[in-house]
Amino acid sequence: MNVYSFGLFIEPLEDQFGWNREQISLGYAISFVTSLIAPIIGRLVDLKGSKLFLIISLIFVGLGFILRPFMTNLTHWILLNALVFAGYPGTLMITAGVLIQVWFPESRGRMIGITTAGNNFGGLIFPPITLLLIASFGWQSAYFVYGVITLSMAFVAIFLLKNSPDKKNENQELKKETTEGFNFQDALRSKQFYTLTLGITFACFTYNGIMPQMIPHLNTEGLTIAMATFAMTYIAIMGMASKFVFGRLSEKVSSLLLMGMSVAIQGLALGIIFISNGNLFGIWIGIIIFGMGFGGLGALIVLTITECFGLKSFSTIYGLLSFLGIWATFLAPWMMGRIFDATSTYRIGHVITIGIFVLAIIFLVITKLLNRGKNYLLDE
Repeated sequence: MNVYSFGLFIEPLEDQFGWNREQISLGYAISFVTSLIAPIIGRLVDLKGSKLFLIISLIFVGLGFILRPFMTNLTHWILLNALVFAGYPGTLMITAGVLIQVWFPESRGRMIGITTAGNNFGGLIFPPITLLLIASFGWQSAYFVYGVITLSMAFVAIFLLKNSPDKKNENQELKKETTEGFNFQDALRSKQFYTLTLGITFACFTYNGIMPQMIPHLNTEGLTIAMATFAMTYIAIMGMASKFVFGRLSEKVSSLLLMGMSVAIQGLALGIIFISNGNLFGIWIGIIIFGMGFGGLGALIVLTITECFGLKSFSTIYGLLSFLGIWATFLAPWMMGRIFDATSTYRIGHVITIGIFVLAIIFLVITKLLNRGKNYLLDE
């Protein structure tokens, strides 16, 4: 709802409020709230389990959507986006990463891939639904529907979600066989914690800088809004497929190397779109390749952390890692909005992002070299 469909709201919000791209991008730049909240949620999940924090986080996200039809100024826009991003650590990030690995320790790569493919399934169905809702009823109705769906999921989670498959251990998620790994303090003293933090932070420029602006970018490159929306649908389909592939491969191959491959594929795709310079055939080749690399990233972030540090303090480590990447969550969307307002195109921003992807690959490879002695995914 938020990543794949964000670009569809840009022009309606411009028309409604007179905001420019930089101002609208501030709504996504406020995603640094995720990084502020993540260390707190991570520590609490390690201590108390996932269920409570997943439900509360879904309520945050639902309210952040359902109240948007009532906003009247830029401050409301920023605050409601902040509420949505405050729910991210407890929904998209930490809780799912822990729950799936606890429930399916023997096939965690595949199951993480399948679970995180839900994000891409949302990307498959929500852009066309959003486009239809906006065209038929206005942008307010689309956000209201988002809120109703998310709050309904919070209600369902109350009855369906369990912290552990072991009923005796319902309130103690991380059982003995899944607690092998680094203590939080030991992780902080390791060099790979900081190289992995940089690698993931640079890789995540695709979430904060590329995907939210992909539809308007493709539109300025020559695709119609309808075709750009279809491109996002394709990226979602390929995202599901690549999560299955990368997730399965992670049970045999280092997830650090696979994540570097995912980032490299995305960088190649952005380069092809750039040199196509409006040629529709070249743009579609770039879109096809981008989808192959983008989808695996969500699953691999979780798996790289587990590969390096195990599950013993997974949530706390993930939370702090996200906090240390806070600068990028603000910089990426602000940079894209600023560049568009100055040049009427996102092309320079995409070139900068390709360079950032190169840095991500370098730091992921360094982390793999530092982590030679232990792989908590492949050694179990």
